[in-house]
Order: sequence, then structure tokens, then C-alpha cells
Amino acid sequence: MHKKVVVLGLFALTTFSGNSQAPYGIKSCKIVIVYSVGFAKGTKTIIFADSGRIEKTEGTICFDSSAVSKTFPMLPGSVPKAAVHSLTIQTVDSIYSIDLDSMYGSKQLKIRFLGLPSISDQVLDVGKDTLLGKMCTIKEFLGCKIWYWKGLALKKEFPKLFPQFSNVYEYATKIEETYIIQPDEFAIPKNVKWNVPSTSVKF
Repeated sequence: MHKKVVVLGLFALTTFSGNSQAPYGIKSCKIVIVYSVGFAKGTKTIIFADSGRIEKTEGTICFDSSAVSKTFPMLPGSVPKAAVHSLTIQTVDSIYSIDLDSMYGSKQLKIRFLGLPSISDQVLDVGKDTLLGKMCTIKEFLGCKIWYWKGLALKKEFPKLFPQFSNVYEYATKIEETYIIQPDEFAIPKNVKWNVPSTSVKF
């Protein structure tokens, strides 16, 4: 199961979602995003309600086995299967991460970081741009540029620090502001086999 955990972790790293303490500037929405991490490409659909306090992300990531071997030569036998389908659901209090192929998942309480220094002084506003008809503010942090619209990250440009990660991108291809939330939209699948108990960490 460790390979699946790594895969789900990679998928999660490509997601920039809003802070639960600073909700999005829109009550509900559906967004489709495409991305590449160099050795894999994927799509994900994000649906949220309550200004982002409740959210789900469902996606598929497809791996290039030769690119994985070249990128991680120190990890023999670590090449995952060709495609992985995942689901992440965030409620007000908890986060559920599920491998939809094996129906194994993990769940934990949301971690609340209290009393940590702000990073706002490291985030720079570097311009404005229009994406899918939405006027975005471009912010830069540690060399990564992010296009924000109402608190939502619609596009990211990553610094090309390593040749093997040169083909890295993420951007929204569709936004549905009038999407109607279904009654069971954020329901947790009943047949999930949980392999990590709930935990709570506070600072």
C-alpha cells in the first residue's frame, strides 16, 4: 500500500486550495483543472460549498513509466501503475483521502496551526491577468506564480529548477459558478477500507 500512499501524496501536492480560515469569495463552484508534474499528467475536478469550507477533489493521474524511472533512478521498482483515481473530501473538521481503485483510504482531523508567524510578507503581488474570463491577481511565492480569482488558484507556474521537472504546469480549463450542489455531493463512499485512524494535532 505504500506506493498508493506516495501516489496520493503527489496528487495532493498539486492542489492549492483555500485556507479554511479564509474562505473563497464565492459560495460554491465547480472547477476542472489539468496539470503535469513532469513524469505524470492528470486532471482533477474540484467542487466546493460553504465558500470552500466543504470541498471535494476527484481526479485521475497517469504516469509515464520511463519518465518515472529517469526522474527517480534511486527508487528501483517504485514505478506505479499507469493510472490512479483518487478522491479527497474535506468537511468542516476532517479530511478523507481515498484511492478509488482499491477503495482504501485514510482520514484525519484538520490540523490547526496556531501562533505561527505569517508568510504574507513573502508573498508578492506581481500583476493582473485574465483567465477563462476571470480577472486574476498574480502572486509569487518562492518562485512559484499563482493566478488567484476570489481566493481560488486557477493557474500556477513553477520555477524550472531541475531539467526532469521542466514540463510542469497547472491551470483551470472550466469554471461553473452556477453549478448546483447535489444532495449527496460530499458523501463519503460506504465501502471504503480505512487504514489510518483519525488524528488531531494542534500547535
